Amino acid sequence: MKNESREDGTGPDADWERMHRHLLGDLTPDEFHRLENDLLASRQTRDRYLQVVRTDVALREESLRGIDSPLPQAPPRRWRAASAAVAVLALASLGIWHASRPDRSGTLAAAPPGAAKDFATLLDTRDCHWKGAGAMKPDQRLSSGILELESGVAIIEFDGGARLALQGPAAFEPLGPKAARLHRGNATVRCDDGLYSFSLLTPTSTIMDLGTEFGVSVEADGASEVHVLEGEIEIAEPVGMEHPGTIFLAAGQTVLLTPDGNSRQLEASTKTWMRDYKTPADREILATPPRVLARDVFPADLNGEKRFSLGTGWKGAWWQSTRGPKGDHRFVPLEPLVKRDGKTGMALLVGGGVELRRSLAEAIDPTQPGTFYLGFSLHRVNPALRDKSGKLGEATVMLRNSKDPTSRLGMGLSGRNYWVVTEPGGWERSELPAEGSGPYFVVAKIEFDPRRGNRVSMAGFTDIAAVPSAEPAQWDFTTRRQLAGGSVPFDVIAVQARISAFKFGEIALGNSWQAVVNASSVAP
Repeated sequence: MKNESREDGTGPDADWERMHRHLLGDLTPDEFHRLENDLLASRQTRDRYLQVVRTDVALREESLRGIDSPLPQAPPRRWRAASAAVAVLALASLGIWHASRPDRSGTLAAAPPGAAKDFATLLDTRDCHWKGAGAMKPDQRLSSGILELESGVAIIEFDGGARLALQGPAAFEPLGPKAARLHRGNATVRCDDGLYSFSLLTPTSTIMDLGTEFGVSVEADGASEVHVLEGEIEIAEPVGMEHPGTIFLAAGQTVLLTPDGNSRQLEASTKTWMRDYKTPADREILATPPRVLARDVFPADLNGEKRFSLGTGWKGAWWQSTRGPKGDHRFVPLEPLVKRDGKTGMALLVGGGVELRRSLAEAIDPTQPGTFYLGFSLHRVNPALRDKSGKLGEATVMLRNSKDPTSRLGMGLSGRNYWVVTEPGGWERSELPAEGSGPYFVVAKIEFDPRRGNRVSMAGFTDIAAVPSAEPAQWDFTTRRQLAGGSVPFDVIAVQARISAFKFGEIALGNSWQAVVNASSVAP
């Protein structure tokens, strides 16, 4: 049949499956990148994605038929027919059909035990009063169902990565990890995870983000105002049509969508948009004074080749955990290492195949939410040296557990200048190489989230560029997938080099950007 998937895993049916899995948050990083590229390249694929979003919502509403709702229902919609297999998959992906699911042969099989029924978290409530919902508190998990906020502001984070600020009075309905419906009221959405990573439905439109921030206001009659605060969005309108038109909006643009299907652009937004998505934990971090947890700067005078107990915030000296082909590690006066302040000095030399470790005075608990910053300078000793495959060496600074060699969360630079992040579940690499050739000063921001997994952002600077005093609004590289959460404390920092040798002139761990880029300004 012409609609069946081809042997190479492409075609309409394959698109249906991977798009539903995307709404579930079930794609691997490689699958997600391929879907992004296909959406960018093909209008037909984008139209198919819109159909998937609408079919999922229609099936969800069908499954909830008969449940009374205090809200007025939107006009009947005409939806493109979907096969039974697709319908089952859509219901399963939205977490609203738990009794059975289709296996690969298309027959029904029991749902896996403990299947997730919720897909968002209420992060913060600011003077909130809810209608008929009882007491709703931060960290409460949310599933499908209409929430009516009479007043106040609620911050909601979806498992797919988007954060949404809901302003009362409003009626709102989570639909899945990457989709929600705003029945009335004001909401702003922030999503940095890339193309089509969140969809917001209104009575007059389906709004799909392109890695952006936007605001939506829905009046009692269903009229919607949509304003792009940052980036771009795609709007399919009106939802009452089987083949809706598409509107693209860029930052600063506003459109008004009326219930009769008309739309017009406004010169400026008529609303005030809430753009503060911070949680109580975020505010606590911002209010906490900068603090250096551990730091090593290798000076010009070491007073002896084997004196390794430098710096503060450590339990003991550096030690070699893996013996490389050329023997032990050492501090040696090789070519001068150019530091950020223009001075020259010594370095911690890490040979190919060697890993050095040092214990932290304070262990980091990855099971608790928290944000840490890791700063380090590095320079290739022989940048022209390549192995038989043509690859240069790779340098990584890792957080580890001293008693569990499988635990790791590492950040670094590959031999071809790509940013890399490694963890027990694998590794992720930047799509483009970093600019420049070094020496580098690198800052990594590590955000621990035991519920959704960890995220790492990285920024690098050459010795010529000035390191800014404030954290950048845009990092050079941020991991897209949520990295595996650990269950054991990180009590060791490890410095690892593969193939060729690297020099490290500074290593710092702190609770803020300032603590690792300007440690001398931070009180001990």
